[in-house]
Amino acid sequence: MFGHMTDWHTPGEHEPAIDPNARLQQIREAFVDDVLRGLFCLAMVILPISVWRNALGPQGLRLPAALFMLSTTTAVLGVTWLSRKRLAYGTKAGALLLVLFFTGAGGLISFGQAAPTGNYFAMGFFISAILYSPSVVFWMIACAVLLMSCVGYLVVSGVHSVPVDLNAVVHDPTAWVNLTLTLSLSAGTIATAMSAFTRALQGLLGDVHRQQSEIKAQRDQIRHLATHDNLTGLPVMRLALARSRHAIEQARQSGRKIAFMFLDLDGFKGVNDRHGHDAGDHVLKEVALRLSAAVRAADTAARIGGDEFVVVLHDLLHARAAGDVADKILHALSAPIEYDGHTLRVGASIGIAIFPDHAEDFDGLKRVADKAMYAVKASGKNHYLFAPEPPAAG
Repeated sequence: MFGHMTDWHTPGEHEPAIDPNARLQQIREAFVDDVLRGLFCLAMVILPISVWRNALGPQGLRLPAALFMLSTTTAVLGVTWLSRKRLAYGTKAGALLLVLFFTGAGGLISFGQAAPTGNYFAMGFFISAILYSPSVVFWMIACAVLLMSCVGYLVVSGVHSVPVDLNAVVHDPTAWVNLTLTLSLSAGTIATAMSAFTRALQGLLGDVHRQQSEIKAQRDQIRHLATHDNLTGLPVMRLALARSRHAIEQARQSGRKIAFMFLDLDGFKGVNDRHGHDAGDHVLKEVALRLSAAVRAADTAARIGGDEFVVVLHDLLHARAAGDVADKILHALSAPIEYDGHTLRVGASIGIAIFPDHAEDFDGLKRVADKAMYAVKASGKNHYLFAPEPPAAG
């Protein structure tokens, strides 16, 4: 079922956004084709039985009008099914419902309330509920009820008489065979088509969910790229600033300290000059890994450009803890870095500012730590230095 529905994209191509209305219309069209095929097969089974009964059956059970009606509906179904690829969706859906209601009305007139008319009307209501709006379905129901009321009134008032002896029908094997086949094949047709319809809807929902997941992943990736360095994967200054401001607010409430480290690599320019920018990129990636390993998960290590990094240590009991972390970072960076058969070495000059000892906001901490880092550069490099205490007020 639904094997003729085309794929939405080919491998390697960008998948277009799903239009649920267009996809639902595709599903409805395939559903109409499935039901048409099933009803045409049903009519082809019942028609020979009706022909046999009208030619060889008891005289009281011969209904030329019913045979004509069945032949007509079979022809309509056959032509519609065979021409389905050339006919518009509305034409096929209209022909399908017309056959069902025409058959139901013919059975009602020929057999009265003993006819299995309800099967055809119910099938028509069920199909129309899938294909059309509720208002259309309610109009169809109203028309069917009006038709039944009119036929009932005509029969009860004696204007119309049922042309078939219903007692003879009850004892006719072909009538029971016809009823059994009609019920089983029509139910099987609807069940099969509905199963295919349900699977197609599940496929649509699955596609929508998958695209939603892809969109979320793309948004997460865009958000990550906007806040993280492309080369090292470390946060950029924007994210470090946001985290630092949040940490400062928490520190104000808890009375803890925050350490802001400004870190500049020593010897990095020589690596670039002697071994090229690829070697420099390799060193920056390795430095990022070692910085991340040297701090806690709650802390922030960020690259702010070139060979400059910042480290923000959150929730410290005392400033000395920042010195311990700085020692750990220097030790980690002192280990050689292997690249393309070469042993590369870099160090770091680290300036440290403490909240609230040296400044009470991010910009102030960054400015003070930057000055301390340059003091390290001037005094021999490859160590750390705390910013001096600010002079007492007054």
